[in-house]
Amino acid sequence: MPRQDIAIDINYGELETTDNLPGKAIYPFMLLETPTGLDGEHYAYGEILVPEGFERRYTDQTGLHIHIPYTPLYKELRLRLRIDGNRDDEFLSNRTDRGVWFTVALASYEGPLPVFLSAYRKVNAAGYYNLLLQDGYLALYSGEETDATLRPALTQNERLLLKASAGNLYQHPMTGVGLIDFLHGNFENTGLAARLQQEFESDKMVIHNAYMDSLSGELLLEITEKNG
Repeated sequence: MPRQDIAIDINYGELETTDNLPGKAIYPFMLLETPTGLDGEHYAYGEILVPEGFERRYTDQTGLHIHIPYTPLYKELRLRLRIDGNRDDEFLSNRTDRGVWFTVALASYEGPLPVFLSAYRKVNAAGYYNLLLQDGYLALYSGEETDATLRPALTQNERLLLKASAGNLYQHPMTGVGLIDFLHGNFENTGLAARLQQEFESDKMVIHNAYMDSLSGELLLEITEKNG
């Protein structure tokens, strides 16, 4: 089976990542009219439907994933978590004030930071969020998890070996063709051909052909993995 590796942007040396929502349960969310007697001037109010036993099963590792479409309200959001069951008025209790409302805020070392509903898309442009139960409030995070991208390693390994010079790779200090050192030379009198064979052989790759593109000056290789 061909080797795979974590994808790297060879030009900039940066890790290539992807955002996804693999296997996350998205809990139903709805925006409410301001309940009677509450502060509708500074707060918007919403409700999330959670299953029975949610509080017992909740962990910070899973959190509470919801989707909130962009809402242009310059207000903070307060949420209540309604327990799905036989009653319509059973809610998760906020242990700080014994009420049912949790203000949504950004977590920081100094404590919760206010965030307006209209600015949520700065946290996640697609409107997917993960809420973590904190002392008296819900901490707002992006619902998407950044993960490394995997892809077949053949082309990436080829480019890395060509660009690297001896001493660049700390774990393998003698590895690397160092192509830049062979500029304006040729295969015959610079030792490049032998260096290519040595480095690619050590990485279990076979070079079948190597030639320079006369227009771009780029070194082109035809290679395969020994066990690919």
